[in-house]
Amino acid sequence: MASSSWWRKPESKKRELIDVVFDWSIRDALNGDLYKDKVTKIPETFSSSTHYTNSFIKPLIEETHADLLSSMHAISRASTRGIRDVLTREDTRFPNDYLYSLSLETKGKSENYEPEVGDLIVLTNVKPRHVNDLNPYVIASVQGIKDGRIQVISSKSIFFRRQQSHERGKSTWFAVHLMNLTTNTRMWQALHSSLDGKNMKMINKVLQSDSIGNQTCSICSIEDTKNSALNLQEAMRDFNLNTSQETAVWSCIAGRECKHQENVNLIWGPPGTGKTKTVGCLLFALWKMKCCTLTCAPTNNAVLEVTTRFMSLVRGSLEYNTYGFGDIVLFGNSKRMKIGGFQELDQVFLENRVSVLAACLSPTFGWRSKAEAMIRLLKFPEAEHSLYLCGQRKVDDDKDSDDDEFETEDVTFSIGNGRTTVLKEKVMKSKDEKLSIREFVTKEFKVLEENLTTMVTNLYTNMPTSFVKLELAKKMMRVISLVQSVGISVIQPFMISEETVMAFTEFLVTKEFFQTVKEVLYETVSFPTFTDDQEIGNFCLKNACLVFCTASSSIRLHTVETNVKLLVVDEAGQLRECESVIPLQLSGLRDVILIGDEKQLPAMVKSKISKEAEFGRSLFGRLVSLKHTTHLLNVQYRMHPMISRFPNAEFYDKKLLNGPNVEQASYKKQFLEGDMFGPYSFIHLAHGKVEYDRTKSGKNMVEVAVIVELLAKLHEESVNKNQKISVGCIAPYKAQATAIKDKFGEINQTKECNFSVKFGTVDGFQGCEEDVIIISTVTGVGNGSIGFLGTPERANVALTRARHCMWIIGNEDTLKSSSKIWGRLVEDAKDRCCYHVGHEDKRLGQLITSTLEEHDRLYSHERLNRYKEERRLSNQFAAMSLTKGAGSSSSSWSSSRLGQNNRKW
Repeated sequence: MASSSWWRKPESKKRELIDVVFDWSIRDALNGDLYKDKVTKIPETFSSSTHYTNSFIKPLIEETHADLLSSMHAISRASTRGIRDVLTREDTRFPNDYLYSLSLETKGKSENYEPEVGDLIVLTNVKPRHVNDLNPYVIASVQGIKDGRIQVISSKSIFFRRQQSHERGKSTWFAVHLMNLTTNTRMWQALHSSLDGKNMKMINKVLQSDSIGNQTCSICSIEDTKNSALNLQEAMRDFNLNTSQETAVWSCIAGRECKHQENVNLIWGPPGTGKTKTVGCLLFALWKMKCCTLTCAPTNNAVLEVTTRFMSLVRGSLEYNTYGFGDIVLFGNSKRMKIGGFQELDQVFLENRVSVLAACLSPTFGWRSKAEAMIRLLKFPEAEHSLYLCGQRKVDDDKDSDDDEFETEDVTFSIGNGRTTVLKEKVMKSKDEKLSIREFVTKEFKVLEENLTTMVTNLYTNMPTSFVKLELAKKMMRVISLVQSVGISVIQPFMISEETVMAFTEFLVTKEFFQTVKEVLYETVSFPTFTDDQEIGNFCLKNACLVFCTASSSIRLHTVETNVKLLVVDEAGQLRECESVIPLQLSGLRDVILIGDEKQLPAMVKSKISKEAEFGRSLFGRLVSLKHTTHLLNVQYRMHPMISRFPNAEFYDKKLLNGPNVEQASYKKQFLEGDMFGPYSFIHLAHGKVEYDRTKSGKNMVEVAVIVELLAKLHEESVNKNQKISVGCIAPYKAQATAIKDKFGEINQTKECNFSVKFGTVDGFQGCEEDVIIISTVTGVGNGSIGFLGTPERANVALTRARHCMWIIGNEDTLKSSSKIWGRLVEDAKDRCCYHVGHEDKRLGQLITSTLEEHDRLYSHERLNRYKEERRLSNQFAAMSLTKGAGSSSSSWSSSRLGQNNRKW
C-alpha cells in the first residue's frame, strides 16, 4: 500500500479541523445539539473575503460533527481490524501530538478495514457493538501509510499491552473506522487561507453582487472573437450546436480572450438540454486555443464523465497518433475513482503516466538504453554475440521466448530519496549448444524492437508538447517506422546469412535509423531527471494544458506552479460553495465558468442545523439568486413532449423548447398495450400501506407488486419483439428500491441483453436517463406525508429522467395533502386525461387484491409471533421475580405489562 502525502501540515501553527475533533469528548460527539445555537445562516452577500470565508467555518464544524455522530450510531456495522503492535514515534515537527505507528493484523472476513490517509478511527480493546463499548474513548487520524504500517496522530496516549491472548492469534486492540476527514480538512484549510499560492482575486470577484460583478466587457464581443478565431469557428460548426449552446460556448471564449477584466460565466443546463455536449465542445475549444484550464466537478463520477466526453472529441482530432495526450491530465484517488473501468482514460490518468515516464526516463532501463542497445546490435553484431557466448549478455524480457533459454535475475537500482526499485531481467543461460549469430541477432532484435517501439510511443504520448515539440515527435515516429523497416527488410528469420548479419551497417535503412536515433537522443538530453514519483507528477501537472479532478483534489495544485488561467466547474449546482473555494484560490486564475442547474439536487448535507444554515448551497445557486447573467440551454432532446410538459412549466417557467427529435412521431413508444401505459401516466393506487424499518426507510408492498408486474410485462415484450428497452425504477426510499429489485429478481432469472433495469433512489438517478421510468412514490392510505420526495429539487430529478415513457405510481390523496408540487401533478394528469386508477385494470386489480390478502396474512402472523414473545418474556420476568422473593410490586408490574400487551395486540 503506497504512502500518501501528509494532509496535515507540520509547519502550520493554526488550529486544524482535526484539533477541533480531538477536543470533543464522547459525550460531545454524541450530543446532536452541540452546535445548535452556534451556527448562523450563511448570507447571500458578503462585506469582505474574511467575512466570506468565516461564514462557512461553523457550519463545516457542525457538518463534521454530524458525520461523526452518524458513524457512532452505526458503530456495530463499522469496519474493524485487529492491531498487532503499536510503536511510539518521535517527530519534532509535531511536538504536542501523540504520534504512533500501528501494524494491523491480516485482513479477514470479519476484520476487513482498509486504512486510507485522512481516516478517522477509534481505538478500542473490544469490537464495539454499541457506543458504550468505546471506553476508553481514543480516536486517531491516519496521517500516512508506509511499509505496511499506518502512521497516526491520536487524541490521547495509547497504552497498548501485549497479552497472552494475542500470542494465540487473538487481537487485544482494534482499529474501528468512523469516517474520512480528507475533504472536510481541505475545505477547512481553504477557508483559513493557509494554502500555498492563495489568490483572493477570484474570491473577491464572486463576492460582488452588484452590476460591477455581473457586467460583461463593453469592448470585447462574441462577433469579434469569432472573427479572430476562424479556424476555431470552422471546428465548432462540426459539433452542430443549437443557438443557445453556441452562444454559451462563444460567450465563455470571448470572456477568456478578454484582457480587460476577470469574468464569471454561468451556463444553465436543465435536464436533457445537451449540457454534457456543450461542456465537451467548450473544453475542446479551450484545448485548441492552448488555454490552460482546470476542470472540476463535485464527485469522481462527474469528473470521469466530463473527461470521457472530452477525450472522445480529442481522439478523433489528433493528426499524429497519440501525440498531444501529454497536455491532458486526469488525477485523483484511483481506488475511489475505479479508474480500471475506464480504459479510454488510461493514457491521461496521472498515476499511470507517472509509472510510464519513470520507466521511459530511467537512465539504466529507459528508452535511451534500449536505443543504444539496438545501435550496438546493428553496428557490432559480432561483438554482442561474443558477449552472449561469454555469458555476459543480458536481454530484455521477451514474451514469446522459450523459457528454457533464459533465466531471470533481479536488478536493483535507486531512483532517489532512498527509494529503490527491483526489476527482473532475463539473461541467456549457459548451454552446451549456443545460438548462432544469426539466431542470436534475430531473437535479440525482436525483443528490442518491441521494447523500443513501446517506450518511444509512450514518450511522445505522455510528455507535454512543450517538451516534445511536433518535429521531435515526428522523428520519434520515424524511429519506430525505421525499426520496423529494419525488421521487415533485414532481420527476417531464416532469410539472412552470416555474411548479411556482419554487414548490417551497410544497409541504407539502417544508416537512416542510426542518424535519426542520434538526433532524437541529442534533442532529449534536455529532458528533466527526477528523483521520485512525486516530482514526475508535479512535472506533468505543471506543464499540462487541461487538468481534470474533483474540486477537493485540486488542493494539490496549490503546491505546484501551474499555468492555470481558467476554471471550469461542471455540475456546479451540486458543489458546496465552501468546497469551490479550494480551486477558486489558485494563483493566476483569471476566469471562471460554472455549469449546472440549481433546480436539481444540491450537495448532500447530513446535519439539519447545517442545512438550515444553507451549507449545501452552491456558488452557482447563490449567483443565480443574485440575478447574475446566465446562458440558458433552452432546447431539450430527452423527454417526449408529454413528459416534459409538466416539469417545464413547474420548474423552468416554460422556457424550454422541445428538440426536433422528440417532436417526431417515431419518438412516441408504446411498450405495453392500453392508455394507462402511454408516454405519461399517473396510476392511482387506492389501497396499500407504508411500512418503515429501523432506519425509517419506507416501503409499500402494493406498489412493489404493481411495479414488478409492469417490469415482467416489459421484459416479456422485449423478448418477444427482440426490442431493446432500458427501464429505471425510482423510489424515494432505499427500502422500496431494494424490495422491487428483490421481488423482480425472484421471478426473472434470465438475463436478456436487450432488456436492462436500474433500481435506485432519486438521488442516485441524477444525471441518468432511461427509455421507461417508473416512479414509486411510496404513498398509501392514511400516510400523511410524502417525505423528502416533496422537495422541488427531488421532484424535478425524478420527473425528468425518462425518454419515451414515464409512469408514476402512488396514492392521490396522500400526494395532494402532503405536497403542493405532487398535488399539482395529479391535477395536471387529470386535465390531460393521463390519470388512471390501478384496480380498474383487470390484471392489476387482481394483483392488488391478492397482494393485500397475502400481506394481511403475513402481518397477522408476525403480530401473533410478537405477541407470543411478549407473553413469554412477561411470564419469565414474573417467575424470576417470585424466585427472588420479589414483592407484590413486581407481580403487579408483570400483570400490568402483560395487560398492556394484550390491549396492544
